[in-house]
Amino acid sequence: MEKIQELFTCMIDEFEINRRMKELRNHLKVTVDDFSLKTGIKSGQISSIENNRQKVYGWHIQVISDIWPKYAYWLATGKTIEDCGQISPELEETRRNLKTGT
Repeated sequence: MEKIQELFTCMIDEFEINRRMKELRNHLKVTVDDFSLKTGIKSGQISSIENNRQKVYGWHIQVISDIWPKYAYWLATGKTIEDCGQISPELEETRRNLKTGT
């Protein structure tokens, strides 16, 4: 039973970066086609990644990080380092809301 639970946990984590990529694209308010044009990742690949039919490759992370560097660490790890300017879309949204009072 423990092995099955361990395998299930690994499967859940397997696509965590896919979720972050989709979250970033949605935060940026960029369509799949526009994200494709900006990154060079084919729109079909983006859709497959976002629907967990394909894993994210290292070069995907690299090209996205080159374009939006402040999200690089979060995209790769799911963590932030605010002191170094490495943030997440959620953190950026929270900061924005604090400034505007919404």
